Amino acid sequence: MNHKLLKALNKLYKYPNYDYDREREVSLYLLDTLSPADRELLEQHHWQANDIGHITHDSVIQSLTTMQANANLSWKVIAAAFVTGVGGSFPRGISPLTSYHQMLHTRPHRYEEAERFRFCKVCGFNHNDEGWTNASYIRYAIHLGNVYGNSPIGAYVDITEFAQIIKNEPIIPSSEDIAVFNRLLRSLAEAPEDETPGKYEKRLTSMKLVKGTAGVRRGILQSLATVGILPNQVLELQADRWSNREDIVNGELQLNNTRGRSDMEMPWAGWYGGLGVDWDKAQLLFGEWIQP
Repeated sequence: MNHKLLKALNKLYKYPNYDYDREREVSLYLLDTLSPADRELLEQHHWQANDIGHITHDSVIQSLTTMQANANLSWKVIAAAFVTGVGGSFPRGISPLTSYHQMLHTRPHRYEEAERFRFCKVCGFNHNDEGWTNASYIRYAIHLGNVYGNSPIGAYVDITEFAQIIKNEPIIPSSEDIAVFNRLLRSLAEAPEDETPGKYEKRLTSMKLVKGTAGVRRGILQSLATVGILPNQVLELQADRWSNREDIVNGELQLNNTRGRSDMEMPWAGWYGGLGVDWDKAQLLFGEWIQP
């Protein structure tokens, strides 16, 4: 993203620069706090400050299903973008890995609540997500490197914008991106047998390898776990197969490191050092960028 545009968006979406629409239960961000130059910048880049839409389970599932016909999307394109995200040249490239996985495996289905949780047991659509959503804020967060593809709404907002981005310009990892990506995988593959996800995250932070916040780094690891490249001790996941969200989250009940913690989630929570990296799955998705 254009650096000046990102600076303007940081001002626009900075807390508490919004009014809360109580009727629609959604935050509306205030353009009048920006300078004329910042507002002009948003117009030049066709950035809509508040893209408000009404979302239902069935509408977002239908939208994701329709997106499957988009010829610009493929695992190769998604994988290339992810490498640039990990490497730091294009943070926007991180989220599409999980978003594409969600979109690709979406099938028409009715909302059926999980036994223990208030979300659809198939896709993970949360009961709180029904209603009005500000897609612009989600797009902004994704451009910062945050992952939203674990929810159907986030996946749809993410993948629709991403499809437009790659339509205009291909995303090609730099040599530095590729080097960082490979160093990340090797650091996971060479982890001590008993290293926990939490301990690895601290080690990754100390390595100063991956740019961004702790949340960005967590999103990268969660994404690799979602497609099975980082195995977990509960159930096998992979890029070409869907596992119901209920089954994944139920796995947290079997883990000690998720009890009493809302931040540590499956499937990344189910990894430990002895599981390392599933190189066969890594080769299938990222073979072009994996260095010996």
